[in-house]
Amino acid sequence: MRKSISILFLTASMAFANLSAQEAEMGVFNHLAAGVSVGTTGFSFNVATPVTDYVALTASIDLLPDFRRTDNIQYYLYQNLRQYGLGEWESGTHHLTMKGGFGRVQGSVVLNVYPVHSSSFYIAAGAYFGGNRILDMNGYSGDILKDINSIQNLYDKAAAYCQATGKEMPPIPEEYQQMMTSDGHVNAYIETNAFRPYLGFGYGRVVPREHRLAFNCEFGVQFSGKYKISSDNTSDAVLDVLGVKDKYAKITDNLNNFKVYHVLKFRLTGRIF
Repeated sequence: MRKSISILFLTASMAFANLSAQEAEMGVFNHLAAGVSVGTTGFSFNVATPVTDYVALTASIDLLPDFRRTDNIQYYLYQNLRQYGLGEWESGTHHLTMKGGFGRVQGSVVLNVYPVHSSSFYIAAGAYFGGNRILDMNGYSGDILKDINSIQNLYDKAAAYCQATGKEMPPIPEEYQQMMTSDGHVNAYIETNAFRPYLGFGYGRVVPREHRLAFNCEFGVQFSGKYKISSDNTSDAVLDVLGVKDKYAKITDNLNNFKVYHVLKFRLTGRIF
């Protein structure tokens, strides 16, 4: 009886050891893991698969919540048309309210390289793509429409004066010409490159080896390139004259001091098979 129990225990031990060895063996795409993470890129959903026993491939979708903000911008317009018999014109202090946020969606494909087979330390290299808008703001001001009418009336009077006196008509400044096509709505956003190389390091298995669940953390940087202020419906000249570029210049200046976006992730992942 004891001999039978011993044989049964030995057989079970050998089977368990063989199963553990199979679970630890990583081949080309022979396992699949899925996980979630939280960090400076927001909430992430990722899948990972081994390429070799030392390399894994991870693909992620990162969702950064739309942290809202409201900015009140004051602007002032001025024109000196004394030589056309109109004196000086000024708009007074006008207001533009901009609303928006920092939300973004981006994806990534990263290779995780484990230099030492027995260690969970890894080097991460790959790229992030999409989510090139860091801050997206939209606003409206009825003052812009009033200013458009005032500028148009001002230059109509200047044209009549020039026609009566034979003087040459003064050119309307480019920023005012472009403003005259506005409907009072203003858009502005801070953008960077849509494709951003990534380099980092971490600790923990992105594809669990001996257990179904694993935890890992990762730190790295996206090489973003230059950050700049752009718009969908407003020219650079109009953004300047309305004070929008000045309002967000500090943010772009701070980002351009580094030209990288820091990534810190805490990830929980589970092996599906």
